[in-house]
Order: sequence, then structure tokens, then C-alpha cells
Amino acid sequence: MIELSDSVNFNKASSREDTNAEKYVLREKLFGSEDVLPMWVADMDIETPFFVIDAIRERLKHPILGYEEAPERMFEAQIEWIQKHHGYTMQREWMFYSPSVVASINIAIQAFTRPGDKVIVQSPVYFPFFSAVTNNDRLVLKNRLLENDGDYAMDFDALEASIDERTKLLLLCSPHNPVGRVWRTEELQRLGEICNKHDIVILSDEIHSDLVFGGFKHMPTAAISKEMQARTITCCGPGKTFNMAGLAISTVCISDERLRERFNKVYKSVHFAEGTVFGHVGFEAAYSKGEVWHRELIKHLQGNIDYLDLCLKEYMPRISMHKPEGTYLAWLDCRALGLNFKALKSFFYEEAKLGLSSGVSFGKEGDGFMRINLATPRSTVEEAVSRLHRAYESRSF
Repeated sequence: MIELSDSVNFNKASSREDTNAEKYVLREKLFGSEDVLPMWVADMDIETPFFVIDAIRERLKHPILGYEEAPERMFEAQIEWIQKHHGYTMQREWMFYSPSVVASINIAIQAFTRPGDKVIVQSPVYFPFFSAVTNNDRLVLKNRLLENDGDYAMDFDALEASIDERTKLLLLCSPHNPVGRVWRTEELQRLGEICNKHDIVILSDEIHSDLVFGGFKHMPTAAISKEMQARTITCCGPGKTFNMAGLAISTVCISDERLRERFNKVYKSVHFAEGTVFGHVGFEAAYSKGEVWHRELIKHLQGNIDYLDLCLKEYMPRISMHKPEGTYLAWLDCRALGLNFKALKSFFYEEAKLGLSSGVSFGKEGDGFMRINLATPRSTVEEAVSRLHRAYESRSF
């Protein structure tokens, strides 16, 4: 554990304009203007922790940046973190390095399904779930989430009714992006019963698992039962929690030997190698030194969530959000504005000058919604609220 220095300030706004940050570089292409405040892609405009930066600086003292094996202490640091924070014990021999969760999803689809097989996707959901299926010549079997006054739940009856002999894999987002749900133990148990009955492999994307608020607790899918563990592929890493996406490092955990061998066969054909020298040291530093920093980050993010929720209720009641239980992404319900999806994008992009993610990109169930990233300094959230309020008032909603 490491104590925070006085220099740590989650409200410090470090400019990314002079970097190749995707969030900024793509403004013109995605939103038609560089004047928008970009709050879409899921990385933070909060500085990567100093102990991660310090670890990279220390590694740079050696002048050779060649091939390196992922060190055992890197994996050990993650094992200890997940055991402490989520109560699940992984074993080193179950784990693979991966550059990203999306890369892992593509490997899993190739390993556990064949062209023409069906993969269950619970929408609205992170859009690469769809493209990973279709790009591999598999079929999306959509299981729509049930929505009730901003709260979402899995539709277990519809899920089981839709499964047939060609259904081989389910992609689970836990916590769920974009709706912010943290799945309860009983929900995961029910999901496990269905998948056990029909022999369906579960890929559980748990990249947001450390970003949980308001007394909710993330439950690793593989921790539900021995049966669930034996059919679950867990994808996790420090990228979201510690703002390290640019280091391209995550892990895949597969306890079942049979599934692990099938995954590894495809994995080796892609040749991910062992990651980058900076990813290795950053990964280890994040998990071994990030306890206090992470705790303070959660407080900051919760403050941003509460601030936006209060402003919407007081000044823009036709836009609402169900506070996210997990992730730093808020799912804005704009249906009361009465705008179709093109008009809604125009309202946010051209009138409010906000670069948010359109809800329809997460599936047609996202029509009428926008996703906003709140992992920013408070001043950015305040500016976003100000821009949105001016546009809202000018429309006399």
C-alpha cells in the first residue's frame, strides 16, 4: 500500500490536446466539429496514478526495450487484488496475458464456436460485443435487457426460450456497460443454471469490476459456484480502474483445463506474445500500490455522479439517469425530449456541443439514450452541465 501525496488531485485538468488521445483526435470525424467537449470513449481525463508513471520512469533507466516475458509478480499482484477486493482466488496457471478485453472476446468466439453458431449478447451493450460476433461469421442471439423506470434486469425467460443447439457462448458485461448495473449474486446464479443446463460457455467481461458505488458489490461470475467457474472465461485488468488503456494489458482467467486448452490453441495462433515492458511494470504497480488511490477515486467519481444527477433533476427534468451502480459511465434517458435518434444527436453534438456516445450504438434498445463519461475533473462535468442546460433552455423543453 502507498499513501497519497499532496500532489494527487483528481480535479487537475491536464490537457490532452497535444497527444494522440482518441477522445480528442476523432472529434471532427465523429461529431462534425472540434468544438465539442468529448465525453464518450471510456478512458479517464484524470491523470494515471503517479506510482504507475514512476514505475515506467524507473524501467526507462535501462536503455534496452526488447522482448520481455510477463513477470510472475505482475500476475501475483492481480491475484492478490482480486482476492482482497472481490473474494475470488485465481491461480497463476489459469491466466493469460491479453492486450485488451475485445481481443480476448474475439479469441473466445473462435475457440468455443464455429461459423454459423449463435452467441448471446444482452443489449443494450458495449458495441464491440456485436461486431466481434458478426466479424467472425457467427450469429448474434440478442437477449434484450428488461428496463423499468431506468433500472435494468436480465430477461431469463426470453433467454432460455431462445436457446437452441447452435447456441454455444454468452457474452456477459459485468458490471454492465452502458446501463451501469452491478449484477446480484442471485441473478448470476440463475444465469448459471441456464448456461449449465444448455452447456453454454460464459465470457464475463469484468473490466469495470473495481468501479462500483453506493454499497453495491461486484461478484465475479466464476465465484458463483464450481459449475459456473468451470464454464466461465473471465476478462479483467487495470486499464479502466487506473487509466492505463494505452498500455494495452489485461488478463484472461480460465480455470477449466479443457476450455483453457481450446482457448490456448487459438491464442497461440494469434501470437500476442507477452505484452510490453511498460505494461508489465505499470500493471504490477497499479495492483500492488493502488489501494488508497483507488479508494479516493471512487469518492471522486461518486461526487461527479451525484452532481450530474442533482443538476438534471433540478434544471433539466426531461433528461434523467438511473445512477450507475458500477462503471464511470452514466446512461442518460432523453426520451422525454421527444427527439428521434438523429435529432437527439444533433441536439447534443451541434447545440450543446457535447461529444457523447449515442445510445443506438449499443443496440436499437438504446434509442433515446446517450452515454456520458464522468471520469473527469469536476470542472469538466460542470462545463458539460452548463452547455447542456443552455441548449435545453434554448429549446424551451
